[in-house]
Amino acid sequence: MRVLRIAGTVLLWTLQVLAAAGFIAIGLAKFGSPAWARNFARWGYPDGFYMVIGALELIGGALLLIPRLTSYAAALLGTIMVGAAATLLLHNETAHLSAPLAWLGMLIVLGAARRRRAWRPASRPLPIAASQV
Repeated sequence: MRVLRIAGTVLLWTLQVLAAAGFIAIGLAKFGSPAWARNFARWGYPDGFYMVIGALELIGGALLLIPRLTSYAAALLGTIMVGAAATLLLHNETAHLSAPLAWLGMLIVLGAARRRRAWRPASRPLPIAASQV
């Protein structure tokens, strides 16, 4: 049983590192390739929106490496992948649809696997008004 647990942990970390590297690379490509600016303009997005998406992908990719923040990063990046899939569908570019859907599937697995370790703010007691004492 311990071997399975160790294998699962190794597999999860491998998936996290690969996903993080992928999103960091995709995010960096949005800053370096003029093709992204042309694509986003063709899809009807405002100027510079590709840079916003690239920055969010960089941040999300880095946050994937922090187990307590992996679920939140997966939610952020998953939202971007849903938007990417919707954009491709709306513009009849279904040949490219498999990439965002594959990333989305990987993010769902990562988010679900790390949900128990997710960071949650500490609960504070509510202040009691002097009139209630």
